[in-house]
Amino acid sequence: MEWFNQSTSVKYLFKYINKGYDRITVVIEPTDGGASQAPGNIDEVKQYLDCRYVSPSEACWRIFKFPIHGRQPAVERLYFHLPREQPVYFNDHEDIDNILSRPIVSESMFTSWMESNKKYPEGRTLGYAQYVSKFVYVKKTRSWKPRKSGYTIGRLIWVSPCTSELYYLRMMLTVVKGSTCFEDIRTFSNIQYETFRDACFACGLLKDDREYIEALREVNDWGSGFYLRKLFVTMLLSTSMNRPNHVWENTWQWLSDGILYNQRNISNNQGLVLSDEQLQNLTLLEIEKPLEGNRRSLKEYPSMPYPNGYITSQLGNRLIYQELNYDTDELKRNFHTFFNSLTEEQYQIFKTIMQAVNRQEGRMFFLYGYGGTGKTHMWRPLTYALRSPKHIVLTVASSSIASLLLPGGRTTHSKYKLTVPTFDNSVCNIHQGTELAELLK
Repeated sequence: MEWFNQSTSVKYLFKYINKGYDRITVVIEPTDGGASQAPGNIDEVKQYLDCRYVSPSEACWRIFKFPIHGRQPAVERLYFHLPREQPVYFNDHEDIDNILSRPIVSESMFTSWMESNKKYPEGRTLGYAQYVSKFVYVKKTRSWKPRKSGYTIGRLIWVSPCTSELYYLRMMLTVVKGSTCFEDIRTFSNIQYETFRDACFACGLLKDDREYIEALREVNDWGSGFYLRKLFVTMLLSTSMNRPNHVWENTWQWLSDGILYNQRNISNNQGLVLSDEQLQNLTLLEIEKPLEGNRRSLKEYPSMPYPNGYITSQLGNRLIYQELNYDTDELKRNFHTFFNSLTEEQYQIFKTIMQAVNRQEGRMFFLYGYGGTGKTHMWRPLTYALRSPKHIVLTVASSSIASLLLPGGRTTHSKYKLTVPTFDNSVCNIHQGTELAELLK
């Protein structure tokens, strides 16, 4: 680190004295005897001259064509990827078969490094970041060859902890040497691990997340189960836990606080008893809800368990359950309040739309009006009238501000999974069989 600090300092000083021309500012002021105009009428714009001055040392340096700026040694960015996940670049009009037949699809800088370790035994003592000090990557042939002269520093590209296995692959590349395949990178002390995460734990690169368990233990002394689950979701979203399943296994009893009480109230059976498996699945469902509000899911954390199928089928589709989980008494009160305030024109609109819904005619209506004419006021009694008898109404708007004015409103991009930005050929990112697809059905 000291060498890099010295290099940075020298580079800064070297660039500082050569970063631009020396300049001098000259001002012409009239004397008392020969002033052509009064002192108060001096035109500063015309009188000031910005002159260029080239010192003798700079002139000689440029005459002999010495380099003005340089960097030594060179730094090369080293790319890596998971198996069969290397980037492939192509034009949209190219044939897919021709693209897949290219060697670049199966060969990359990273895979070529592993092939090079099979060819050059002297490279097996070097890590991936150290490899460029003795070898040079030739892009044209997609291969490495021994370096004849010069010295280069390798730098692994940075990746976010959110990338999961790719992040742990980068950590392993800082310690492994001479790997000839992806399995070698996941091997430590002659033991091959299933994931790069497990290999990182075996190498001692990751902690055991004990501080997160202690944090939940401390909060359990004064916080409710709802707050504990909210804190656990925050930990998951931060992507700072190395083994979230380990934290879950040691804290699920605290996270399930209040679940049994709520189920007893729902079933109106104060003697209801649930097994540990049922409590765990119900707790996972409660954790999944705030995760979905942040457009994440437990499925994005492979080490975390996911609710069993029979539990989710017993409680139904979570998105449908959310749309049916409104307070019907409050909806009825709100409906009467807004319905009584409708004008004659608004009442006719309400009547026409409700008739189409009750008859299942599947019509489309476009309500047009200037700002402040009561368009949003029109949607509220319609929504309350349909949700109070346990019908599903999806209220969406194109902007987030407009969605806040609608009861249970969401933006169109969020609800229908539209891409950002949206193009003419964009489609909704809704897959068959998902809960959102079932909700729309």
